[in-house]
Amino acid sequence: MRRSTATTEYLKECMGTALLELMKEKPMERISIEEMTAKADVGRSTYFRYFKTKDEVLVFKILCLWNRFSEKSHITDYQADLNKTMHTFFEFCLYIRDINDILYRTGHQKVLLDVYLKTLVSGKQEEDITTYYKQNGTAYALYGIVNAWILRGYKESPEQMVEILYNLHKKLEEKTGLQL
Repeated sequence: MRRSTATTEYLKECMGTALLELMKEKPMERISIEEMTAKADVGRSTYFRYFKTKDEVLVFKILCLWNRFSEKSHITDYQADLNKTMHTFFEFCLYIRDINDILYRTGHQKVLLDVYLKTLVSGKQEEDITTYYKQNGTAYALYGIVNAWILRGYKESPEQMVEILYNLHKKLEEKTGLQL
C-alpha cells in the first residue's frame, strides 16, 4: 500500500526532528542514518528514498516550519505585502532560534542558505535568466543579513531588521540608479 503524501511528509519531518535532537548531543558527522531513523521511528529506506544528505533533512524540516509559520501569518503571496513578509521572516528566524543555534554551533549554518535558495529561487533558469540571477542574489543577500544578525546575537528586533533592509535597499538604488 502506498503512503499518502501527508504521511510521507510527516515521516520526513520526523527525521528532521530526530536529527536536531541528536545534534544537541553530538556532531552531525557522528550521527548515523540508522541512529537518526531509529529515533524518528522511520525505516532507513525512507531516508534513502527522499534524501541524499542529512543537510537535506534539515532543509526539509525548516521549510516545513516556515510553511506553517507563514500560513499562520496569512502570507500567501510573498510579493503582495513585502513589508509584512519581511517582518514575518525575521520573526520566524527568532521562532527557530534554537535550531539556528544548533546549526551555528555545529558549523552547519549553510543549511539556512539552502532553505533560502529553495524558497526564493524558482529553478527555471532557462526561461528568464535575469529573474534567476535576481532570485539567487536575493537569497544570498538575505542569508548574509541573517547571518550577521545571528552572529550579533539577534540584538535588533524584527522591525529594526526590516528598517535596516529598506535603508540598505534605498541607499543601493540611490548609489547605483538600479531598480532592485
